[in-house]
Amino acid sequence: MKNVQISFDENLLKTIDRIAASYQLSRSAMVREALENWIRQREIQEFEEAWIRKLKENPDDIADSETWLHTEQWGDR
Repeated sequence: MKNVQISFDENLLKTIDRIAASYQLSRSAMVREALENWIRQREIQEFEEAWIRKLKENPDDIADSETWLHTEQWGDR
């Protein structure tokens, strides 16, 4: 693992320390986990946006595509 130096304002650092302590994590572990989650969420968001763009550009069945585009909740129904 590589060490890097990053800066936080005082209030954010206090929040990081408080939350890290409550989960018995080091500062580094908490920041790593937060960044991994942020990156994963961005990847999901980019995938979904690309998928929607492709559906709009080349829908197989416009009626079916509109249904999928307006779905607010995924799951068994």
